[in-house]
Amino acid sequence: MTAQTNPPVARRTALKDAITVLDGLPCALPGNETVALEACAGRISAMPIQLRNPVDHGRRALADGYALAGLETVGASPYNPLSFRLLGSAAPGAPFTGSLTSSTAVRIAMGATLPPGADAVLTPEAAQQRGDRIDVFDATGPGAWTDAGTPSRPGSDVPLFAAQRGLRAFDLALLAAQGLQELTVRGRPRVRILITSMQPGVTDATPSRARHPIDATGPLIRALVTRDGGLVEEWFTLDGDAAGLRDQLGRPGADLILTVGGTGMGFNDCTVAVAKELGPLLFHGVSLRPGESVAAASLPFAPAVLLPGHPVAAAGAYECLAARLVRRLAGRAPDWPNPPHRVRLARKISSALGVSDWCRVRFLDAETVDPLPLSGPPSLVQLAQADGFFLIPPESEGHAPDSLIDIHAYP
Repeated sequence: MTAQTNPPVARRTALKDAITVLDGLPCALPGNETVALEACAGRISAMPIQLRNPVDHGRRALADGYALAGLETVGASPYNPLSFRLLGSAAPGAPFTGSLTSSTAVRIAMGATLPPGADAVLTPEAAQQRGDRIDVFDATGPGAWTDAGTPSRPGSDVPLFAAQRGLRAFDLALLAAQGLQELTVRGRPRVRILITSMQPGVTDATPSRARHPIDATGPLIRALVTRDGGLVEEWFTLDGDAAGLRDQLGRPGADLILTVGGTGMGFNDCTVAVAKELGPLLFHGVSLRPGESVAAASLPFAPAVLLPGHPVAAAGAYECLAARLVRRLAGRAPDWPNPPHRVRLARKISSALGVSDWCRVRFLDAETVDPLPLSGPPSLVQLAQADGFFLIPPESEGHAPDSLIDIHAYP
């Protein structure tokens, strides 16, 4: 418990101006690290990735079938089958050791290296095996069903993946097929989360538990930081401990510090006052609803975003401001990663002039959303019901029923 309180908010900063301030902060990206390929989904590649050319490792079969010379099948048809002699078989890890001569082939399994003399794979549907021979009923061509069509070419300096690319599951499959087992990716920014105030438990709680302080906001912010590419290395609960807060704000080891609670004008709110002792405030108070008491400071070892304590207000301030900084530090674009989705409003939503409203919505069907109420006490139930959100700009008084708007849907 402390008697220290925050300074009064002289003027609320416009949301767009607060965004400009945070976007203008220098971001020293963490160093690179090499991790196992299976752990790379969602990570950011640290350097361009060039596929290996087939000539570097031998062409590989992309299907089960028969390896042969593609041009030798020209003219094959059900009325004019061409006969090839089978010399053996090839499988991944067990290549055929010989070479093909005219009108010969080998059985081949997907992933196996084509033997010398073969440049195509004929699928089983195009041939019929008879003992040690196959009758070919359909023509193929050089490169068919092999990895000869890879975008990489000898002498090409155009990579398949540029640096700073978010890696997807599909990318990992292609890279694994190239034989990669690990990859160099951007390091994740180390985020320190400081919980400076707690909330009473009120949802479905017994009378005894309802009076017990519960941290409902910490798990929310931790999950959002992870979503945006950050690594939550430290998480401290400092309920009303101004001295502990001062120590954690001034300690090195984090790339970003997020505090939760203590940003308002309550008798025990001191987060902004303590931060101001250690470095200049960038802003305190933003014309944003919910989340208007959010603040930011430039501290000796890392920037800090000071979030309100209520989970809904903290979520609004994080999504509109702190998330951009986390994504930049992670090497990602700062804007919301999911593209906007145009929908129709089921009913009217009113907004106050001069305030940016973070409006949550719930899908009624694929093209229609119900805006959740902006007025009244913030509701955790409504926050959990939200399927996405949009911002109502300060110059707007809201939207009429059936208005078309662009929302960002949650994954």
